[in-house]
Amino acid sequence: MQTDTHVFLIGILCALIFLGFSWVLNRRLMRGPFRIDALEVGLYAATVFLVAVTCEILVNSGYEALVGRKLWEYRILPLYDGDISLLAFIIWPVYGVHLYFFRQVLAKRLPKQFNRDRIYAIVIGLDAPLFYEVCGNLLFLLLLGEYYAYYLPGELFHLTSVQVIPIYMVFIYLGMKILDWFMRVRFYRWPWIVYLMGLVVVSSAYAW
Repeated sequence: MQTDTHVFLIGILCALIFLGFSWVLNRRLMRGPFRIDALEVGLYAATVFLVAVTCEILVNSGYEALVGRKLWEYRILPLYDGDISLLAFIIWPVYGVHLYFFRQVLAKRLPKQFNRDRIYAIVIGLDAPLFYEVCGNLLFLLLLGEYYAYYLPGELFHLTSVQVIPIYMVFIYLGMKILDWFMRVRFYRWPWIVYLMGLVVVSSAYAW
């Protein structure tokens, strides 16, 4: 049985490994310099965290109510009956940082007629489950011998599921609209407030 401290350290290590891999991959795809604003990066990280943990609870519990089973179960420090993980405050912000750079890649590499949020939501809706979640689960299996999030549909070895892709696309589109609104009202000056909102969701699930 792994101690919580050991698990948190492995979670941080997995986050750093993915950040490094994401940076190298996005740099190769970008073929040029990124625009980097620390406050904007922080807002992306915080917003993805908030939207992800909120939607995970809503989607997984709603799916269970309708179908009679969950889409996934978190196996590492699970909260709210396995709908989210206590490591979410580390893992999801990392995807937000990846998204900050990946969105710039899409803006540069996609034809102009495809530079719109609906297209981004489709592409990112494929990237998140088929790249980020697969990489994350493989890292945790390698380092801890356990799935981070175990997908009950088994068509992709329980690493992720094609069933979540359309759900991701919808909520990613919603998340980008929220993020763009935060940017318009200059909320990027206070990304820590958004992050605290995400922590409130996780803390509520922890107390549940």
